Amino acid sequence: MEQGLNTSDARSRTLAGTGVLDPAAAAAFAAIGLCTVAFFLADDSSLAAEQQRQPVAAATSACANVDSGITLPPGFCATVFADNIGHARHLVVAPNGVVYVNTWSGRYYGNTPPHDGGFLVALQDTTGDGRANVVTRFGPDANSGNAGGTGIALYNGALYAETNDRIVRYALPAGTIAPTAPPEVIISGLPLTGDHPMHPFQIDGQGQLYVDLGSATNSCQSQNRMPNSPGINPCTELETRAGIWRYDANRTDQKFSAAERFATGLRNGEGIAFDSAGRMLAT
Repeated sequence: MEQGLNTSDARSRTLAGTGVLDPAAAAAFAAIGLCTVAFFLADDSSLAAEQQRQPVAAATSACANVDSGITLPPGFCATVFADNIGHARHLVVAPNGVVYVNTWSGRYYGNTPPHDGGFLVALQDTTGDGRANVVTRFGPDANSGNAGGTGIALYNGALYAETNDRIVRYALPAGTIAPTAPPEVIISGLPLTGDHPMHPFQIDGQGQLYVDLGSATNSCQSQNRMPNSPGINPCTELETRAGIWRYDANRTDQKFSAAERFATGLRNGEGIAFDSAGRMLAT
């Protein structure tokens, strides 16, 4: 089991300069509501090289005359980058500035009708005003019996996303922001029952994919979420839930099993990150 979990200043040090986001840090500073994605913008001269690398138009004025409804310290401002995209869960930013979002319309949201189109969304700001003027939906939709997902990541130029009981991989062809071919299945058979059916995940630099499997109950009680109900001892659900499982992001058609458990005793590790030394932090 992993010990000494930590995080990195390198993952969280940078906001954004003149409308261009650092891909390694954008997700940590993205404010997501049920239907809103907002990015914070601030000056940072250290992003000069990154700005040249990313073909994204620079903002002519940072949040000029914009009221995002968010109170921030002096020198910072925010724009509503995208709105009405569905129940946004996790997001990731590509090197070219395209933002990929996974959305979910499961029972946590009262099974409200989802948006038309796929649960995955590609967002792009081509004008540099801090708003996504290109919105492209892709992947499975509600008509296919899908409910969307939470986890999403980029690795080796491909987009990985959770959808129902599996994690899939999309190729990202040059010249377009959305996949054009069906995805490959990386992992299938992930548990969908109980209190925490979502599967957030992260991929490290060595291609190891770490996926969270939240607990099936609130706290392993004899009667779930009931006052004075004693805990079950031993808590047998720990064999397949309430932990982090590890897989190979480069392999297809892997099946969920208890044998790949990496860490146990995490009720629901929604967020996973790595520092520059490869150490892991899970919320």
